[in-house]
Amino acid sequence: MFSVAENVVLGFEPTRSLDRLDYARAREDIRTVSREFGLEVDPDATVESLPIGLQQRVEIIKALGHDAQLLILDEPTAVLTPQEADALMAIMRSLAASGKSILFISHKLKEVRLVSDVITVIRAGKVIGSVPPTASQNELAAMMVGREVSLVVEKSVAVPTEPVLEVRDLVVRDDRGLAVVDGVSLEVRAGEIVALAGVQGNGQTELVEAITGLRHVESGSVTLAGRDITNRSPREILDAGLGHIPEDRQRDGVVLSMSVADNMVS
Repeated sequence: MFSVAENVVLGFEPTRSLDRLDYARAREDIRTVSREFGLEVDPDATVESLPIGLQQRVEIIKALGHDAQLLILDEPTAVLTPQEADALMAIMRSLAASGKSILFISHKLKEVRLVSDVITVIRAGKVIGSVPPTASQNELAAMMVGREVSLVVEKSVAVPTEPVLEVRDLVVRDDRGLAVVDGVSLEVRAGEIVALAGVQGNGQTELVEAITGLRHVESGSVTLAGRDITNRSPREILDAGLGHIPEDRQRDGVVLSMSVADNMVS
């Protein structure tokens, strides 16, 4: 339950005297770094309450607070929304412009071409080659897998049938009491994939929690295969045939200390 400030200075705590920690100074240092690099993190926020994108910014602030000159970012956009990834790209460019060096590890070709000055491809533990960011995605893909790759998605036309999930006029409040889901309606039919797009913090998490029984529905309805599951317990909803893979699998999806078999039956 540590705050951003407590996480950033952990192990390097500033002191006001022999027996007092100077968190006021730590908070001001975080605000200074946030303003300089566009990180925008509240030093008093509890880290576990922050979305993944902001938690990542806390780690960057921690490294900068220790005067790191080289930052290694290992798959930093793996769990970010496209908007969060774009924000991280802007932060990386700002850091590089200030004289910092960055080793950015990623398999996302568009991102490495967008932000890198030099792209080095490794395959089977060996460097295959280095190319400028003007190299095409096809060229990079071929270097990564050792053969020509087609990046064109061939997709047949969907033929959906009856509705499986029906959400009607749903209203859901967040932990602050604000209506972050305000009259949402949607339908998912058998045999189709429906995408729900939006920037983090605009109600997607609360909508999913309401559908899966993890958050109270103030008004509206949720129907699964013709059965009303509004405000049912998560167990009832799972038994009705819904599967939920949460956005933060490690925190909400599995028990890390248990085996795969125990997680499957728990």
